[in-house]
Amino acid sequence: MKAKILAALKRNAKLDGDAIQVTVVDDEVTLEGFVNAWHEREVAERAAWSAPGVRAVVDRLMLA
Repeated sequence: MKAKILAALKRNAKLDGDAIQVTVVDDEVTLEGFVNAWHEREVAERAAWSAPGVRAVVDRLMLA
């Protein structure tokens, strides 16, 4: 699950995938790190939700 989310983040041209850390515990994904604009935060959340089996996304992303 984590690998699929990281791949989706890196594929997205709007995001700096290396600036976002992904932690998966059971079926809960936590996103931490920095984004350059708030719409990037939404893109990252959608990438996390798109992974099969995700039941919760905790967004701890901050504006750089």
